[in-house]
Amino acid sequence: PKLPNGKFKPNSMIDYYTAIASALGADTADRDLELFIDPQEDKKLRTKLPEVAESKGPVVVIVPGGAFGPSKCWLSVRFAQTADWLISNYGAMVVVSVSPDPAEKQIAEEICDSSEHKLINLSEIPIGLGELKSLFSIADLVISNDTGPRHIAIALRRKVISLFGPNDPAWTDTGYENEIQLIGGAPCAPCGKPVCKESEHLCMQAITVEMVCNAAKRLLENSKKKSAS
Repeated sequence: PKLPNGKFKPNSMIDYYTAIASALGADTADRDLELFIDPQEDKKLRTKLPEVAESKGPVVVIVPGGAFGPSKCWLSVRFAQTADWLISNYGAMVVVSVSPDPAEKQIAEEICDSSEHKLINLSEIPIGLGELKSLFSIADLVISNDTGPRHIAIALRRKVISLFGPNDPAWTDTGYENEIQLIGGAPCAPCGKPVCKESEHLCMQAITVEMVCNAAKRLLENSKKKSAS
């Protein structure tokens, strides 16, 4: 459906796609996302990152990139400050997960350089998609920009904090009970643009470290359904 301004009303793409599948005769009663882990890929991951697989503290995966464009990206220094808080308060093992894209590698380096603690930087220890799923499967928490790996985490039933700025979360909402969506409020949001046109990145700057840390505390200490904005 369209709004009076001519734009489409934000609605979960799951609804759109299941409606198409239903019209073609498919059974769409089960809408849950689901992924499976290859035991061989899991073994490879545990061999490559034994300190993560054997961590005594919670494993936290940070996903700071975004193929859509930089407008979806939270500030690197804030990811670093959040990682430091998780390590100081929970003894967390923090992994920074990025794609091979040079821009994302730079983001990972910025986060690791800004952190007071040693983080696992996957731009220095490349892993394949199968190994990435295995990594996510052992994560106690995933903190992600609005990007693809967020859906891997949800499909694997992880606890997830998703950070939204330029895009309306309604488009990709799954109704998953262990996800907290933090939405950066700004007069210009949601703009839907891959690159911010303002002098300051207001929407993502509106998401504070305190907001993310509070959400992390709620998820790590209680698995019941949460929501936030």
